[in-house]
Amino acid sequence: MSIDTHLPIDREDAPPPAHPPAPVEEHPPGRHRRNHPWLVGTGTLLAILAVVFALVGIPAFVRFPLNTDRTIHYNGTFTLYVNQSTLEPLATPTVLPMTISRLVKVTKGSFATAVVIEQDTIRPGPLTLHQNFHYLLNRRTMAFENGPETMMFGQSAKTNIAGSYRLNFPLGSTASGTYPMWSIMTDTAAVVTRGRGPQALQGVSGVKVIEFSSQTAAPASPYYRNWLVQNGFPSSITPAQLVPCLDALGANVSGAFSALLPVLTPAQRATVDRALAAPIPVNYSYSYTGKVAVEPQTGAMIWVDTTAEVTKAAPSPTAVEQLQPLLRQHTDIPAVAELSKGLTQVATAPPQTVIDDTWIETPASSQQMANFARNQIRSMNVVDDAPWVVGGVGVVLVALGLLLRRRNT
Repeated sequence: MSIDTHLPIDREDAPPPAHPPAPVEEHPPGRHRRNHPWLVGTGTLLAILAVVFALVGIPAFVRFPLNTDRTIHYNGTFTLYVNQSTLEPLATPTVLPMTISRLVKVTKGSFATAVVIEQDTIRPGPLTLHQNFHYLLNRRTMAFENGPETMMFGQSAKTNIAGSYRLNFPLGSTASGTYPMWSIMTDTAAVVTRGRGPQALQGVSGVKVIEFSSQTAAPASPYYRNWLVQNGFPSSITPAQLVPCLDALGANVSGAFSALLPVLTPAQRATVDRALAAPIPVNYSYSYTGKVAVEPQTGAMIWVDTTAEVTKAAPSPTAVEQLQPLLRQHTDIPAVAELSKGLTQVATAPPQTVIDDTWIETPASSQQMANFARNQIRSMNVVDDAPWVVGGVGVVLVALGLLLRRRNT
């Protein structure tokens, strides 16, 4: 019988089937890969906010404070040269020590403007005089604006005050800047000149200032004239009050009319009678010379020195000369010729000084203003630096985000 027997075959064992390669492990995204879009977005947002704040926020925050309520003090000398009711010169001028306190206060305001009152209390010797003003102030430019709120010497004033300064110079004032200063006595603006500095102010610490000179000379405003009249100065004088002045010029007034009247017609005599009965208006004028020291960043007025503040008076030349056409027809009469000459001299003579005063801000008040300005500077610097800080952080975040994205790519 045959047995089918499989004979063993001598061979190497086949290797076990190979396992498929293990997939490369995908590491979870790192934190820096997840964060770089957030960094770029946040940084961009901060940079935009910094630009917007610089353009809008700084002008919104840096403005004339609505809580302004401060009093400034001055010392000086008040000199009266005339009889207050007649304007006749005094043999010896009256000289009095004088103090002035000036209250500056915001009564109401909006984002754009503020209504500011100025109340001056003037004390020459035993006297007390008051002056009240209202202004509409642009809180950003520090310049006045025209408006129904404006009052001069307690009287509603229609005056072109817009664009001028009195309570504060503009922010960022410079020595070469052009700044029209408002004169409350004349209703005019005069540009300050000869800016010097910034420099230290003697006796005042903490700030540097620009020193300006200020000068004005003009007819008194109707508001100032009314204030003078309210305080005892005449609005007019009588023709009889001119007689002593004419006599001093060599005119014999009574002799001239005694010789003139007999040769006049009835109509001419009526003209003379009307002229002698009519009051002669008094024209007042005002001049000022002084200095002011301004902290440039805030525009705050740290120190004021008035070297001369003069009010003068003169009879209206038109009223004085109203008889001249008639007198010149009879200058063949010596007395009439002298009277005509005397009237011309009175009409053309320079006005006489009525009041002359000088005053200077007290050292304590100047230091108080310097402290106020220094605090304002600190606040302004915080606001000014904010967009730079925020913008800088934004730029750093954007740069970091872009760097991380580039590394991961």
